Amino acid sequence: MSILVTGGTGALGFHLLSNLSGTNHDLYSFSDEQPQPWQTLDSVHYLSGDLLNFKDVYDMLQMVQPTHIYHLASQSSVGLSYKKPYETLNINLLGTQTILEAARQVVPKAKILLLSSSEIYGRTDQKLTCLHKETDLPNPLTPYATSKACMELLGNQFRNAHGLHIVFARPFHFTGPHHSRRFVLPSITHQLVKIKYYGAEPVVYSGSLDVSRDVVDVRDVARGMIQILNTAESGEAFNICCGKSYTFRELVEMLVDIAGVSVDFRVDPAYERSNDIPLLIGDPTKITSLGWKPMITMDDCLTDLFNEMVVRRRVELKMGMGRDLRL
Repeated sequence: MSILVTGGTGALGFHLLSNLSGTNHDLYSFSDEQPQPWQTLDSVHYLSGDLLNFKDVYDMLQMVQPTHIYHLASQSSVGLSYKKPYETLNINLLGTQTILEAARQVVPKAKILLLSSSEIYGRTDQKLTCLHKETDLPNPLTPYATSKACMELLGNQFRNAHGLHIVFARPFHFTGPHHSRRFVLPSITHQLVKIKYYGAEPVVYSGSLDVSRDVVDVRDVARGMIQILNTAESGEAFNICCGKSYTFRELVEMLVDIAGVSVDFRVDPAYERSNDIPLLIGDPTKITSLGWKPMITMDDCLTDLFNEMVVRRRVELKMGMGRDLRL
């Protein structure tokens, strides 16, 4: 069995490949960049290429001959999608077109999972009561959400027209070790590490901390995706969530306690979103019917994120990557 993960150098790709390591499967990552030292797994073959270049993708599939494909590669930042809507749609939609068309020609029997997002559900009038189900219609609010909703339509086109086996994962908010500092909780964790260990001013910069999200650990998301691809029928979509919400303020206060520091908070306009979704929470009934449930507590998730960020920062400094990456 040969397993391909596009975007395997991201946090979710890393933990997905970690879960698959130690098996008899041949594991491949395809990305536009090589992994950082803290993301590298000895059991994985790391391949580089352009997802938008059909020849790159076609040649890669010819070589790998995957039986299972986890398509994670995307522009995954909601905030960045406002600044770069064309790039977001290009990568998330046309990149998916490239991988699906190449798979149709090279490995039409492969099982394929497309990584969607809870962001496709958008805002609802039932602001305090709505647990989104997979049957809810998309109501995208951002360029990122639109790109993922369109990606699902594209996946269904290939499934209906060409018989490809395609399933969809819709994770709600997730975080944990190896998560990129482009996202709010790792960004704040990085600031706390600099305050605790490197003498930075005891001030944390963020956007609004009063939005609420259904949050699970990235490692639980990776397990859920494996469960979906291995057991779900073609065409099925699954939320990956826990069914309860946290405000970012609650999560940040947990991180401050873990760091053991005293800080002030300041709003940075660069992080602000004028039309953010106040509450996004999912119904996990469908995925729990497959035997999945979250295994990692939020306290353990954030503790592991903090400890991994400490190690990551030390490696960066040792490698001369000491510039401020407050993204």
